Amino acid sequence: MSLVVPAAGCGARAALNGNKILAPLAGRPLLWWTLRALVDASALPAPMRISEFVIAARREEFGLIEPIVAGLEVPVQLVEGGASRQESVTNAARVATSDLLLVHDAARPLVSPALIGRVCQAAQLDGAAIAAVPASDTVKSAMVQDDGKIIINDTLQRSSIWLAQTPQVFRRDLLLRALVQAAQDGFEATDCASLVERLRGDNGEPVPVTLVEGETRNFKVTFHQDLERAALLMK
Repeated sequence: MSLVVPAAGCGARAALNGNKILAPLAGRPLLWWTLRALVDASALPAPMRISEFVIAARREEFGLIEPIVAGLEVPVQLVEGGASRQESVTNAARVATSDLLLVHDAARPLVSPALIGRVCQAAQLDGAAIAAVPASDTVKSAMVQDDGKIIINDTLQRSSIWLAQTPQVFRRDLLLRALVQAAQDGFEATDCASLVERLRGDNGEPVPVTLVEGETRNFKVTFHQDLERAALLMK
């Protein structure tokens, strides 16, 4: 199995001076912790074991990332990322060599080996699977009025709402087909599952993507305070 890590973003919402994946977290760059967590999943059964890391990053940051990955026990390849997350995943997926691709956000350092194993096992059986957590709050759909005021449009059924995480694992041919189709259609998504969901199988039905219950610890570092939260949990 190949690991695909889109890491070419700037992390503007974190309000840091530079890419957030290089921000210090408990004495190491954030990216190091994320990759270390994935290396720790190396005890998975052979078909699901990660055999290579493919990281899509900004070329000007290759020199900063190379020391981070130097000590990992898994072969690592750096490829140039794109202008969007989707383009970065495409660039990395094209050079990955395994039949199964595990896509994981560079800014989710607290993913557990157990969760990785559960998602990989589901994807091996079904072809596509993602980690997600059920919504715990009441979920509102909103709309913006002409005067800028935001009002409630609808209250959604919480029982059917899941919040997507990574890892997201797919058959390589399936994910590449979804990426090509999205590029042809001019469709941009914020996660890979949204792309695969648009595909149709031989029977004309949507390609199913299996949900595996994720973990609340597996949050994405988005804002500066998320770094502090992650550091506390690591202690």
